[in-house]
Amino acid sequence: MRDATFIITARLKSTRLPKKILLEVKGKPLIVHMINRIKYSKKIKNIIIATSTNTQDDILEDIARKEKILCFRGSEEDVLTRLLEASQKYNLSYFANITADIPMIDPTLIDHGINVYKRINPDLFLYEKYSFGICVVVKVSSLKKVCDLKKDKNTESWVKFFKATRNINIHIEKVSKENKNQNLKTSLDYYEDYLLIKKIFDELNKENEIFLNKDINNLLIKKPDIKNINSNDTFLNRWKMHIERSK
Repeated sequence: MRDATFIITARLKSTRLPKKILLEVKGKPLIVHMINRIKYSKKIKNIIIATSTNTQDDILEDIARKEKILCFRGSEEDVLTRLLEASQKYNLSYFANITADIPMIDPTLIDHGINVYKRINPDLFLYEKYSFGICVVVKVSSLKKVCDLKKDKNTESWVKFFKATRNINIHIEKVSKENKNQNLKTSLDYYEDYLLIKKIFDELNKENEIFLNKDINNLLIKKPDIKNINSNDTFLNRWKMHIERSK
């Protein structure tokens, strides 16, 4: 049953790789590929791009309109408040979410996350470390509690604010082998990441069909050198440090 909402956290203010989510693969911006992949979820009814009020993000509102999804514009730095205000505007009790720099999101993990969330009702649902193609699921009433208590207005890496709030139940979900790869970085932060994503799309993308995490891992078994595009020690260490800081 499609009754859930997915909020994509997105903006174009990126210093490491400017306007990275607009980089094209197969003739489409990566954020459009991401939107199309989310639409394959069996649980998602509505998709919202939650972006900032900065004029540089006007193009994201244009993309939302063209792709026939919703757009909410709020605080540039305070991501938690932006997510809260977006969820309140659309009267949500919970939502799935991830940043726009995870373009190869796996819709089966969206569905699994929502199913588990509905069954156990945590404040925050997360997948375990080194899972890829993932999302989180957030309870709006708990998000409001976190926002009411936090003092920091720069909340781009926001899981730590949930962890710092008392009486918050965070569920960390284990994943199968096909959805986990410690040596594969699929988030889009640097140009090398774009080259990896482009290569995977070149190998696996088909018209009116999407590839899943298991297809990516199977591809890497057949062509292991692909992961070397962005997996030298420098890039992997940056990625792992980022994961540790954001948890």
